[in-house]
Amino acid sequence: MQELCYNDNADTHTMNRSSPTYTRKAPFRILLMNLGYATGLDGSMKSYLFGSYRYLYTPRRIIRQIRQSIYGLLNRVQPDICCFVEIHRKHGFVPHPHAYTSHIDNKYGRRSLLRFLPFFRNNCNGFISHQPLQFEKHYFKNGSKKLIYDIKIGKGMSLLLVHFSLARDTRRRQCQELKKILANRSNTIVCGDFNIFEGERELHALAEACNLKIVETHQHTFPAVRPTKTLDLFLCPKGMAHVSAQVMDDVRVSDHLPVMLTLSV
Repeated sequence: MQELCYNDNADTHTMNRSSPTYTRKAPFRILLMNLGYATGLDGSMKSYLFGSYRYLYTPRRIIRQIRQSIYGLLNRVQPDICCFVEIHRKHGFVPHPHAYTSHIDNKYGRRSLLRFLPFFRNNCNGFISHQPLQFEKHYFKNGSKKLIYDIKIGKGMSLLLVHFSLARDTRRRQCQELKKILANRSNTIVCGDFNIFEGERELHALAEACNLKIVETHQHTFPAVRPTKTLDLFLCPKGMAHVSAQVMDDVRVSDHLPVMLTLSV
């Protein structure tokens, strides 16, 4: 099941400026950030123990600090696209003032009860771009976090943004669903928070079936303090050359570290 969102003003938040000044540069950069709903928790047991109340109410000063850190990172690394996971709709990170295309949407299924419950209805994923982009949305059949962004980034290339389940069996079924989406594609990048707590081997079957490679960062992304797991990553076509990924370990905006993919297009 998918929902088309091409220039649909009723369902998108796309900025259409009359005179865009964006010029694609080489290399092309895609930044992936799990914001943890801007709670400012760094993934340590101490932060969860004493700061878990922020999932219900986050002080404005924390939100301001995180917003400044995010925009500071965007201004420093100048990504062509920035993909957000676990973004809170009311905290105002999307749209970015310099974005040409932006979108944010509830990460649960279109008919999910979670869309309407107070604690969940503002839990979203989203992206921003400095260029005009077309995109559509798919939805997993399995799991509670169902939203998949399918972004057309040009030159026949697409980018899928996903957020996998915390449950191992559900992740396995979601991998099967991704295989179907990618079945007839040869030029698609997949990124997101895969929640692969058992390691990259959880993605080996998906990567092999879809002719993808996991872009190694040689650094873990979770938790942000003394990370031990690689949950946030990119999968690229095996034939794609000059691809690298870097963990931005000097930025602490959530319990996940940001990751940036750099490629030639």
